[in-house]
Amino acid sequence: MKLSERIEKNLLDYLKARTHTGTELERNNEVFFTKWFEKVPYLKENPQFCGLHEIKNDQLNRKSPWALLKGEGSKTIIMIHHTDTVDVDDYGKFKEFAYQPYELEKLYKSENVEMDETAKTDLYSGEWFFGRGASDMKGGASITLSLFEEYSERESFNGNILLIGVPDEENLSAGMRSAIYLIKDLKEKYNLEYVLMLNVEPHEKIKDNEITIYDGSVGKIMPIFMVRGKLAHVGQIYKGFNPINLLSAIIRKTELNPNFIEKAGNTVTPPPTWLYFKDRKDVYDVSLPITAGGYMSILTLAKSPKEILEQLKQISKEAFEEVISDMKTSYDTYKRLSNMNYGGFDWKVNVKFYGEIYNEILEEKGESFKTAITKYQKELEEMISKNEITRIEGAYDLIEKTLEYYSDLSPIVVIALAPPYYPSTNNSMLDNAEGINKLIEQMDKFSRKEIGYGLYTQNYFTGISDLSYALFTADNENIDYISSNMIFWGDMYYIPLDIIKEQSVPVLNVGPWGRDLHKYTERVYKKDLLENIPKLIDYVVKNIL
Repeated sequence: MKLSERIEKNLLDYLKARTHTGTELERNNEVFFTKWFEKVPYLKENPQFCGLHEIKNDQLNRKSPWALLKGEGSKTIIMIHHTDTVDVDDYGKFKEFAYQPYELEKLYKSENVEMDETAKTDLYSGEWFFGRGASDMKGGASITLSLFEEYSERESFNGNILLIGVPDEENLSAGMRSAIYLIKDLKEKYNLEYVLMLNVEPHEKIKDNEITIYDGSVGKIMPIFMVRGKLAHVGQIYKGFNPINLLSAIIRKTELNPNFIEKAGNTVTPPPTWLYFKDRKDVYDVSLPITAGGYMSILTLAKSPKEILEQLKQISKEAFEEVISDMKTSYDTYKRLSNMNYGGFDWKVNVKFYGEIYNEILEEKGESFKTAITKYQKELEEMISKNEITRIEGAYDLIEKTLEYYSDLSPIVVIALAPPYYPSTNNSMLDNAEGINKLIEQMDKFSRKEIGYGLYTQNYFTGISDLSYALFTADNENIDYISSNMIFWGDMYYIPLDIIKEQSVPVLNVGPWGRDLHKYTERVYKKDLLENIPKLIDYVVKNIL
């Protein structure tokens, strides 16, 4: 069977396994891979080289399928892809055909489905596979599955291929975070030397005559803010402190703040934006709210979590000072006009990280506090697992509960981190980046000669990917900043940063051209899927192993 035929068959089979992210349907990856293990003679004869890696403490009991082609020598390429897809609600009455590219194409044409002109042109060109997951990312996955099959049929193979399918990439990357342990275990068991982690996320076409590849992946950090004020009746507002006022000031000073824009190589991050902001009152009354909370999203390239958190802390202090100054000006005017005086006005700037507050309380109250807050956290995690509250609501509940033990009752800004956290990765962070840079140059020459397209190397994949967990070079101080300030760090959410740092490996993302990911017009370019990208990946394998 030709490689292109293998890829198409694997794609059509893989698409039928409905693996909607964050649902029990994700476990259909086990059904698909169990059949695939049986189909590949090498794996059927060597069952010790494949399996389903269990994700610890996973509420959906998901697993990561893996297969190892054990060849000659120790050099090993890790090929990853995510097995989950978003749901198909946007397909409307065509839901049931969202996993069947040929049937979907016929229906879209016969019913003249509304879509933009680019999508319509692609539909009638016959050059694209439409369907959920065709691009993101079972298309790229089918390439690596098919290459694995071909390599396994050879009498001898130089090097090793470790193929891993990870669930949950579209949510919290539980699959990849857990796969770090699998990668470590297999390395020790079979004496593997990891030389590359290759992902196959679809690429965006930047220039018509170039294939885009990526030698890194953007980072993402989600700071969460809790502002506690001082309760007062609205008729005596100067006796209180409105947390909405302060949190609003912090938002205004950080939303789209250009000082957070980063440029590294040829990639520029957008500025931060806030995704959530509300007071914590459950019912209406005429009192000020006691607390208000919000969280923001920041994409990162070179900045460390420590740098970003310290920057946010400084901005919060400045906002606090400005709010106090504005309140004092207002109060002075009010006193002059009303002849009323509520006494002293002694608000002070008070901004702390969650980890600082936790440690202060622990030092003051000892193990009784730790036991109580751990018990409360477990209760929240149970409620989150049952979908009784959201992860964000649980995070605010935990911060509020912690503050109940805090002796300082004055207004305060608490800054923490909310899951997920994606470290930024790029080969330039590694000491041995010269080899991978030389490979990329060779890939470009090969591509121009054999495929007819040059390569454009984007330094960071900006769509967020599991390559974030391939390498980590930050110091232990940064690891401490993350672990001490990340809400629910532990059983519910954990990243083995020390292991990642220990086995950091160069990265590449080489995937087919895709369009309209997460939309009902999601599609993958056939020539890339069946010819171009398989050639490129095969070239990488031959030149690294």
